Amino acid sequence: MALMTGVTQADAQKYLTAGTEVPVVAVQEINAYDLKEGQMIELATADDVKLESGEIAIPKGSLVSARVRTSLKQRVLANQKRRLIIDVKEVKMPNGATVPLCNGVASFTTSKKTGDLEAAPLKYVSSQKLMIPTDYVIHAKVEVTQNISK
Repeated sequence: MALMTGVTQADAQKYLTAGTEVPVVAVQEINAYDLKEGQMIELATADDVKLESGEIAIPKGSLVSARVRTSLKQRVLANQKRRLIIDVKEVKMPNGATVPLCNGVASFTTSKKTGDLEAAPLKYVSSQKLMIPTDYVIHAKVEVTQNISK
């Protein structure tokens, strides 16, 4: 763990370092056709996120905010398959504090046949019901070093 200026080794164990992974999942299945660009959706942490000392910094099930970047109703390029892209923004701690997250971009496709290996397939229910699966884990990262206080 890289120490910050003025922080002792003992104090450093109370911090999450930038780049710590925070796995998140959809709390419930969300119909991708109902989502609009800019809309906020709620996710949750998939596992406990622990400090170097083993103490839980972010408990499993903590609420996470995400924003829809691109909805299924819009295409980036004319020849491109439609994709749902969401950006994971922040996790809300049990004490009410928020921890900013970055690199939590998730891409979902309408079909596995798009050739996009980075995208997860949406769960097909009907022609107008494609759901974000609750078992797809998005690996967001902590944006900045955060002081965790209970």
